[in-house]
This record gives sequence, structure tokens and C-alpha cells, in this order.
Amino acid sequence: MTISIDILETGTVAIRPSHRTQSATRPVLLRRARVLTDRRWTVPLSINTYLIRHPEGAILVDSGESPHVSQRGFFPFWQPFFHVAVDLKVGPEEGIRSRLAEYGLAPADLTAVILTYLHHDHGDGIPDLDGAPIYVSAEQWDANRHNIPATVEGAVPKRWPHGFTPLILEPSGPPVGPFPRSYPITSDGTIFAVDTPGHVPGHLSVIALDDDVAYFFGGDSTYDLELLDADLTDGVNIAPRQAIESLRAIKEYARTQPTVILPAHDPLAAERLATKAVYHPSPLKAAL
Repeated sequence: MTISIDILETGTVAIRPSHRTQSATRPVLLRRARVLTDRRWTVPLSINTYLIRHPEGAILVDSGESPHVSQRGFFPFWQPFFHVAVDLKVGPEEGIRSRLAEYGLAPADLTAVILTYLHHDHGDGIPDLDGAPIYVSAEQWDANRHNIPATVEGAVPKRWPHGFTPLILEPSGPPVGPFPRSYPITSDGTIFAVDTPGHVPGHLSVIALDDDVAYFFGGDSTYDLELLDADLTDGVNIAPRQAIESLRAIKEYARTQPTVILPAHDPLAAERLATKAVYHPSPLKAAL
């Protein structure tokens, strides 16, 4: 079976270096305070969504950022993260609806939209996907069903359609390598999600099996292969030890199956996808 995969980039985001990674031993509040007081910036990072075309239909991983982010009042005034910790650049034709149209698709043509999680640069495209079935994990929805906690953690629920309630992707599939359960997406078992929590509760990654490789759509479980290989987590997650466990599970999976790693913000993802560059992880480190 052959699938096709395309990157639909919905703008870029620069973040603070302390957001990209920090010591996992620091308390969560201190790590987040460091991000808010950091005055340096990374280079702009891509905001990638992924379009998978499979015999059962077109599947989108994440909805990306909104082209309206530069409008005054788009983000809540009281949440400092949006105003000092991210520098977003999204052109008027870089939203997910426009990106899909470049491939001749409307939102209603999608079989499924799988959100790795609901933070702004993964979920702000939701209003532009009317007519598409949108899925998240139960744990992720439980953490974001109320507006204030969701906003504190980095989502923008005030921009979701009125009464928005996603479909829940069910973990009814078998164990897959180091992952104790899986979430079927296609009936033939070639596309499914796995748990990669730590960055947030209920974070999912999507795996698509092709004839010769597995594609691992990692969301924000890691920002790039350098961090993944070194067991370095991001600087804003709520459960750093759990995040490290997820990194190690990803690497264990990649040892058992030729795997192309495609995070949401890796500037090298497009090159890796084009060349089918398989990830070869370094030896596992001793457990914490």
C-alpha cells in the first residue's frame, strides 16, 4: 500500500530558547517564569500540519495556526504567554483552509482531523475546518473543556466555534511496540495514534505505516531530532519526567521499525519527508 504525505505549513513561530528546552528537574512554575522573562528568540520555526492521503480518505494531523493571529484582541489580554513568549507570523493565505485548497480539498473532504492537542498553534485552525470530523483524546479534552484552564495552558477556546465539542478518538487498538495502547484511525490498521503525554495530558502522536517506513507525526512531543536524541524536553510542559518517558518510547519504536520523525515545528521536517530520512536513535540513557 502506498500513501502520500504533504506538509501544510501554517506560518511560523519564534519562541524563547528557554521554551525550546530547560532542565527537567526545575519546578514547573519556575520553568514557565523563565520563559516569560527570557528576552532571546529562536529562529522562526515552521507550524506544520500534515495531510495524509490514504485509500480510506484524506486525514489531517493538526489544524495549525490562524491567519487572524495578528488582529488586535485575537488572544486574551490576560494571558501573558501569547504576548511575550511567542512571535507568530501567519500570512492571510497560510491558514489551513487555504492550504487545503491548494490540494483541491475542502474541509468536508477530510475523513478525519486528528489534533495532537489543542494548544493555539495546533488548534486555532478549528474554525476553518467546518464540516470535518475533528478528534482529540479524552484526556486532552478533559483538560481543555473549560475555557479558563484551557487558556491558561495555551489554547484559545474563545476562537473555537460556539458549542465546539470534538469527537473522542478511542484507544481501542492493540499495543504497538513500547506503546501500551493505540487509537485506530483507518480500518486497515495502517494509520493510528499513540499516547505521548508529558507536554500536556492526553497528547497524541500519529503513526502512518507505508510500504517501507513508518511516519511518526509527533506534534509537540519533541521539537526536533536534536532534542529527541538527547532526551531533552521542552521548557513549558507540565510533566517533564513523563515527557522524557515519551521521548524514550519514540526512540524505542524507531529501533524496531524504520521511522521518519515529523514533529510540528522542526525546520528540517520537509527535507526529512522528501528524502524519507530514517531516524537512527542513539543508545538509550539510564532511567532517571
